[in-house]
Amino acid sequence: MELETDAYRLLFDANPLPMFVSDHDTLQIIEVNRAGVELYGWTRDELTAMTLRDIRPPTDVEFFEASFADSRKTGAETYSRAARHRTKDGRIIDVRLDISAITLNGRNVGLVIITNMTGIEEAERRFKLLVENSSDGISLTTADNVVQYVSPGGLRILGYDEATVIGSPAEAVTHPDDARGWDVPGLGEIRHYVARLKHRDGSWRWIESSTKNLTHDPAVRAYVSNYRDITERKLAEVALRKSETNFRTLIECAPAATFVHRDGRFVYVNPAAAAMLGHERPDEIVGRLVSDYVHPDEREEITRRLELLTEIGQLRVGQVRMQRADGSPFVIEGEAMLLDFDGVPSHVVIGHDVTERDAMFARIAIADRMLSIGTLAAGVAHEINNPLAYIATNLELLAAELPNIRPSSRSRLTDATLQCLVTDARDGVARVNSIVRDLRSLSRTEDQKPGPVCVAGVLASSIKMTSNEVRHRARVVQEYADNLPAVHADASRLGQVFVNLLLNAAQAIVEGDADRNEIRVSVRTSDDGTRVRVDIADTGTGIAPSIIGRIFDPFFTTKAPGAGTGLGLAISHQIVRSMGGDITVASQLGKGSTFSVVMPVAEPASADAEDTCAGTASVNRRILLVDDEAAVGRSLQLLLAPETEVIAVLSGEQALARLTAGEHFDAIVCDIMMPQSTGMQLYDDVARVAPEYRSRMIFMTGGAFTPQARAFLTKLDRPYLEKPFSEQELRDALARVKA
Repeated sequence: MELETDAYRLLFDANPLPMFVSDHDTLQIIEVNRAGVELYGWTRDELTAMTLRDIRPPTDVEFFEASFADSRKTGAETYSRAARHRTKDGRIIDVRLDISAITLNGRNVGLVIITNMTGIEEAERRFKLLVENSSDGISLTTADNVVQYVSPGGLRILGYDEATVIGSPAEAVTHPDDARGWDVPGLGEIRHYVARLKHRDGSWRWIESSTKNLTHDPAVRAYVSNYRDITERKLAEVALRKSETNFRTLIECAPAATFVHRDGRFVYVNPAAAAMLGHERPDEIVGRLVSDYVHPDEREEITRRLELLTEIGQLRVGQVRMQRADGSPFVIEGEAMLLDFDGVPSHVVIGHDVTERDAMFARIAIADRMLSIGTLAAGVAHEINNPLAYIATNLELLAAELPNIRPSSRSRLTDATLQCLVTDARDGVARVNSIVRDLRSLSRTEDQKPGPVCVAGVLASSIKMTSNEVRHRARVVQEYADNLPAVHADASRLGQVFVNLLLNAAQAIVEGDADRNEIRVSVRTSDDGTRVRVDIADTGTGIAPSIIGRIFDPFFTTKAPGAGTGLGLAISHQIVRSMGGDITVASQLGKGSTFSVVMPVAEPASADAEDTCAGTASVNRRILLVDDEAAVGRSLQLLLAPETEVIAVLSGEQALARLTAGEHFDAIVCDIMMPQSTGMQLYDDVARVAPEYRSRMIFMTGGAFTPQARAFLTKLDRPYLEKPFSEQELRDALARVKA
C-alpha cells in the first residue's frame, strides 16, 4: 500500500507504539510500523504476507472469527478489544487493540494500535494509586443504574463534583439517542460503548467506555466502567475519513508527542506535544525557539545531537531534560529523524514524558534498599545480642558481688572506682541494647509488643538519639505535665516515630542559628484522661497549604533528591494508627510546623498480672538451659546460684538425652534459633518423650525471628526473653512456670 507522502509514512513508521493497518474484508495485514515488527519478531515482508488469523494462537482463531463477525454486525467505527497474539518465536502475548475503521485510498481498512499487556498483574499492587490519579474515568453503578462511585479522573472529564453525581441515575447525563442503544452486559460479560455524555458546561462529549457486569460479585455488586473522553479523537476520525491528509490527522491524535522544527524553531507540534510543554494549543508554540524548552544544562548536548542527526538522518534521543512553559522540569525519551516536512528538510522528534516513571522506579529502588537494610539490621541485632546476653549477665553478677570484692594493695582501683566502672559498663550494655532494638525495629513491624509505655522516657531516648542532628539547628525545649499516665504502645516503634518527627523538625530549620530557633516538645493528658498528646513544634520553614494534605502519602517528599525517601512520615502514620493513636499536623509557611501524636492511655494492670510480674523464682529449683553459646550457660549458672541449679547443654539433642535419662527439671530455658536443631524442634520432641515438660519451657531469642518462629511463639503464648535480659526478667519468667 502506498502511503500518502514519504513524510507521513516515516512518522507512521517511527511511532513508538506498535501499529498496523489491515484490510477490513480479507483481514490481510497491509502495513506495519517498525515498533510492530519489533513486537512480533517477523520482518515487515513476512507480516504483510499474513492475515490477522496468522498472528493468533491456533486455539484462539475460532473465537477471533466470531468476535470479528460481531464487530462487523455492530458496524462500530472505533472500538477496543483484549486479545492474545503470538510472536515469531512462539511466545503468547496479551494485547489490547484500539481499532479505528477508516477508508484509505478507497479501501475499507482498520487502523490498529497495539498495547502489550503481558505481565500487567505486576502492576496490581499500585492499582489504587493509579485509579485515584488516572486521567481516565472509573465508575461503579448499581443494578438499577444508580451511580455509586466516580474516580477523580472521571469527575474531571465531565466537570461535575462528587455530590452532584453520586446517587443520580447514569442515564441523566447520557444523550437520549445513545441511551436507547444501551446493551446491558450479562453477568460477568463486558460491553464496549461509544456514547455522548453531557458536560457540566452543557456541551456533549464523546466518551468511550468498557463496562463489566460484576453485580453478582459480593465484593463489588456493581457495573464497573472504564471510560475516557475521546471527543478530540472522534472529531479526528471524522476528519480522517474525509481528508486526504489522513496520516497527519493520525499524528494529531497520537498520544505520543510529535515535534517538528527547523533552524532552531518549531514549525509543527501535535496536541500531545503542546500539552507536554504546558500549552493548551499547538499554535501557541509554533514559531518559538526550541531552546526555550530545553533545560539550560542540556542545550549544548542537544546542539551536538542535532548536528549528528543531520549527518546520519536518524537518532535515538535517549533521555533529555526539558522544561515547560512555566519553567517546571520534566524528562522526555524518544527518537529523532531528519525528513521533509511540507517539502522542507526538518528535524522530527517523537517522544514520551518519562518523569513520573523514572521517579517511581527510583522510589521503588529506595524502598527495596530499605528492605535490605531491615534484613541486615535483624541479622546484626541477632549477632550482637548473643554475646551481649552473657556480658549483661556477667555484669549483673559482678555488680551483686562487688561488696565481697576488695582491690588488692597493688591495684589502681578503689572500691568507689570499681563500682563506677561496673556501673559504666552496665550503662554501656543498656545503650548498646537500646541501639540494637532500634535496629531490629527496621526489619519487622510484627515484632510490636504493645503494653504500658512511659512517654517521657521514650521521648528522652529519642531526643538523645537525635541530639547530634538537632544541636546545630535549634534548642530543644521540653514541657511535660505532671503525673503523666502510661500509654498503650510499643516503646521501640513509638520511639521510631518520635525520632522521625524530631529529625524532620531539625531539617526544617536552617543550620547554624541554634540560639534563635527551637524545637518544643510538650506532653499533656486530655481533659477526660483517656489520651496523652505529644506536640513536637519547630520554628522552621513550614509546609505549604497546597501539599500539607499529602505529607503522609508514601513516597511524597519535598526534600532534594537523595535527601529523603518520602517514607518516614507514611511509616510513622501507619505505626501510630496501628497502636490505636492518631497523628496530625498544623503548619504556617515561614513560622514552622507542629506534629501532634495522640495515644490511648494504657489500661491499669490487673492484680494477678502484677503478682506474676513481681514474682521471684523458687528456692532450690533445677533448670535445664539449652543454648549453643556456652558463655550464656556459664553466666546463668553463676547468676542464679546458689538457690537454683542450672544444667547447661549446647543442643537440643543433649537436652533430650537428659530428659529421656529421667533427670528432673523445674523449667527448661531454650534458645529459639540454634544451628543444629531449633527450639521449635525441641518443643515438638519434648511432646514425644516428656510431654509434661512442654508447659515448663521458656524461650530466648537474639532477635532474628523467622516467620515460622514468630508464628510459633504467637500460637503457643509461651514466655520468651529477648537477649540481653536482666536477672529480674529471667526470675520473673521462671516464676511463671509451675513445675
